[in-house]
Amino acid sequence: MPPAPPPLTPMRLFLRQARPHKARLALGFLFYAGASCTSMPQLWVVGKVIDEGFIARSPRDLAAWLGVAAALVVLQPILWANGFRQFSTVEARNQRQLVRDLTDRLNTAGPAVRDRVSSGELLNLPSEDARRAARAVNDAGFFFNTLVMFLVGAALVWSIHPLLGVVIISGSLVTAVIAGPLLGRLQASQSDYRARIGDLSAHAADIVGGLRVLRGIGGDVLFAARYRERSDELRRKGYEVAGPSSWIHALRHSMPIVFVAVITWVGALLAADGAITIGGLASAFSFATIFIAVSGNFVGTSQYLVAAWVAAKRIVRVLRIEPDLADDGTARGGRGELRDPESGLAVPVSGLTVVVTAETAPAAAACERLARYRDSETVWGGRPLAEYALAEVRSRIMLLTDEDYLFTGTLAATLRVPEARARQAVAAACADDLASQGMDLVVEEGGRNLSGGQRQRLRLARALAAEPETLLAVEPTSAVDAHTESLIASRVAAARAGRATLVVTASPLWLAHADRVAWMVDGKVHALGTHAELLADAAYRRLASHSA
Repeated sequence: MPPAPPPLTPMRLFLRQARPHKARLALGFLFYAGASCTSMPQLWVVGKVIDEGFIARSPRDLAAWLGVAAALVVLQPILWANGFRQFSTVEARNQRQLVRDLTDRLNTAGPAVRDRVSSGELLNLPSEDARRAARAVNDAGFFFNTLVMFLVGAALVWSIHPLLGVVIISGSLVTAVIAGPLLGRLQASQSDYRARIGDLSAHAADIVGGLRVLRGIGGDVLFAARYRERSDELRRKGYEVAGPSSWIHALRHSMPIVFVAVITWVGALLAADGAITIGGLASAFSFATIFIAVSGNFVGTSQYLVAAWVAAKRIVRVLRIEPDLADDGTARGGRGELRDPESGLAVPVSGLTVVVTAETAPAAAACERLARYRDSETVWGGRPLAEYALAEVRSRIMLLTDEDYLFTGTLAATLRVPEARARQAVAAACADDLASQGMDLVVEEGGRNLSGGQRQRLRLARALAAEPETLLAVEPTSAVDAHTESLIASRVAAARAGRATLVVTASPLWLAHADRVAWMVDGKVHALGTHAELLADAAYRRLASHSA
C-alpha cells in the first residue's frame, strides 16, 4: 500500500497551484528578470550620458549612450508586459481550479462540511478567498521582479560608490526589521477578522432564511439586535486590523523618503569631495527616487502575500475535510419506493408528497438521508441505499435547499439545458422576470444581483431543468409571495407529473396540490393521508392555519 500523502498546507496548496504551470511561470520569471535588468540600468546610463556625453563633449559617446538608453526604454515594458501576462494567466486558471476544488469537496464531503464550516464562510470561500489565494502566484512574481530590481540597483549604486551601496542595503535591512513584526500582527488580525466575517455572514443568512417564521413569532427584532452586536464586534476587530495595516502603509511611504534624503546627502558629499562624478551624483539621485517605489512595493506585496496566506489557510481547512460518506457501493438501476426508516418518511415512485411539520430541521435531515447526504438505513426499492454507487444516487435523486449555490454565469449557463427545456423550467418556477431579460442575463457570484425570491426561484428552475427522477425540495418557496407560491405549486405539480417529488412545507398552497401529505412530529411521520383527511385532526388544523 502506498504511503498516505502528506497533509495539505497553505504552502503545499501554493506549490500545487504552481506545478501544472512550471513552464509558464519559468518564462514569467525570466521576463520579469529581464524587465528588471533593463529598467535599473537606465538610471545608470543617465550618469554616463552626462559624464561621457555632455561633460566630455563627445558626440559619439553621447549618441552611443543615448542609443543604449533608447534600447532599454523600449525593451523594458515589452519584457514586463509579457511577464505580467504569464502570471496573470496562471492566476486566472488557479482561481478557476480553486473554485472547482472547493465545489468538488463540497459535493463529496456531504454534511461534514456543514458541521465544520459555516454558511457565511462557504459564501466567501469561492469568491474572496479563492481570489486572494490564486493571486499569490502573481504577487510572488511581482515580489521577484521587485527583488531583482533591488539587487541590480544596489549593484549599480555600489559601482558608483560602495558607500552608497551600503546605505541602500542597510536601509532595506532596517525596513525589513521594522516591517516583519508588523506583518506578523497583520496576519493574526486578518485571520481573526476573516473568521468573524464568515460568522456574521452566516448569521445574516440565518435571519434571511427564516425571516417568515421569525416575523410570525416576533423573533426578527431579537435576531436583528444580535446582528448589530456582532457587527459592532466586527467593526472593532476591523480597527485592530487597521492598526498594523496603517503602520505598514506609513512605513511603505515614509522609509523610502528617508532613503532619498540619505542617498542624496551622501552622494552630494561624495561629489563635493570628488569621489564620484556629476553623472554619478545624478544617477545616485535617480536611484534614490526609484527606490521609493522599490521599497514600497516590497512592503505592499508582502501585505498581499499575508492576505493570500490567510485565505489559503481557510481554503485548506475545507479541502482537508474528508467525506463522511463511503463510496463503495456498486449497485445500479434502483427502482421502487425510497424510504427512510428513521423518520418513517417514504417517497413513492411518482406523485407529489408534501411534508408538514412545525420544525423544518428534522424534515430536512430526513431528506438528506433520502438523498444520501448522510449515512442511514434508507432503502431504495427494498435495497439499502448505501449499496448503490454514489454517482448513481446523485444522478437520479436531487436535494434542493436554500443553501444551494449560484455560480457566476449567464442564465443559460446556470440552467445548463437546451433553451426550450430551460424556458419550461423557468416558467414552472415562475422565474419569467429573469428570462424576460434574455438567457444571456448574467447571474453574479452567489446570485448577489438578484433578490432573495429571485434566487430561490432560479434554484428551483435549475432543479426542474435537470429533470431528476426524484426531487426532494426543502422550503422551495419560503421567500416568495402567496400569489407566486400558488402558481409555483400548481406548475411544479404539473411539470413533475409521473415523477417522484417531495416538498417540505406547511403552506396550504402546496397542500392543495399534494397527492399525499406526511405530517411529521418530532422528526417522525405522525400521520399520512390527503390534506382533507388530515384536517380531521385539530393539531394538524392548527399547524396548517398557523403556516398560512
